[in-house]
Amino acid sequence: MKKIKIGMIGAGTHATNELYPSLNFLEDIERVAVCDIREEVAQKTSKNFGFEKYYTDYKKMFDSEMLDGVIICINAKEHPAAIKESLIHGANVLVEKPAAIYPEECKEILELSRKTGKFVMVEHQKRRATAYLKMMEIINKKEFGDIVMIESKQHGYPYESLFNCLIELQIHNIDILRAFGGEVGKVNAYQKKIAENRSAIILVLEFENGVIGTTHIGTEGNRGVYCERVEIVGTEGQGVFVENVRKVVHYKENDSYVWQPDWMPHVRNSTLRLDGYLGNMEHFIDCIKEGKNPVPDIYDEMRALEIIFETCRQLGAEPRWSMVVGEK
Repeated sequence: MKKIKIGMIGAGTHATNELYPSLNFLEDIERVAVCDIREEVAQKTSKNFGFEKYYTDYKKMFDSEMLDGVIICINAKEHPAAIKESLIHGANVLVEKPAAIYPEECKEILELSRKTGKFVMVEHQKRRATAYLKMMEIINKKEFGDIVMIESKQHGYPYESLFNCLIELQIHNIDILRAFGGEVGKVNAYQKKIAENRSAIILVLEFENGVIGTTHIGTEGNRGVYCERVEIVGTEGQGVFVENVRKVVHYKENDSYVWQPDWMPHVRNSTLRLDGYLGNMEHFIDCIKEGKNPVPDIYDEMRALEIIFETCRQLGAEPRWSMVVGEK
């Protein structure tokens, strides 16, 4: 079987902690090249993770290499240009969220993707986190009935701006709500404003299929352990909730079933698997092999960004983005 030729753009904190290590579990890939604007980092990363070459300019990388897929993890401002360059050179893309700052940028990428016949997958790893996959299995069973209500929360912490918190962190929450509930038709946003960059936020959502939902987000609450929860209620007296992407509780009548990962250090219980990074990588490679469209894609990112911009509009929050720099 022909190996899938992979290149990576970006070798920052998140990429080296989560994305590059996930490659170690993939079969049928050829690690061709790493690109980072810092030559020393690019060289070190290529050596540490088994890539043949390194570059400091991704345009030069594309001029020199024929790639089937490119994994991009830079920042929201720089992502669109790198994605477009990848598509033009015939490579499918897996890009870290957020894929862009503005929905209009995602629309441009979507049009280019359709024109070139290459896809753009967005790295929302929670969709393939083990706990959320188990939740999906439960709600897809006939006995669960139809979804009627979704409740979620993802506590946050202050960024330079409220918009930054929403686009860099809580776009995860918006994406997972769409994964389970479908397209969002109406959004009503409420806040307890604390400072220009701090607000506790509640969104009341009406999905196009009639499902209703609420989510508690914003910059407050993430100072301890408990910070994330999703609960789904069905028409047959059942419900299921996930806490902190680790605990699943399925309840019906007077019974409940609880799932949590065991302590055994198997691959299935590694952080990369449990948090969905490995699952997303596998999906990316499978989509290249089979010529199918990935989920979530750039359209999903556009819709998530539209919800965030509508939230900011209703709350009077300026959509002001600044780059978030990770710490090694």
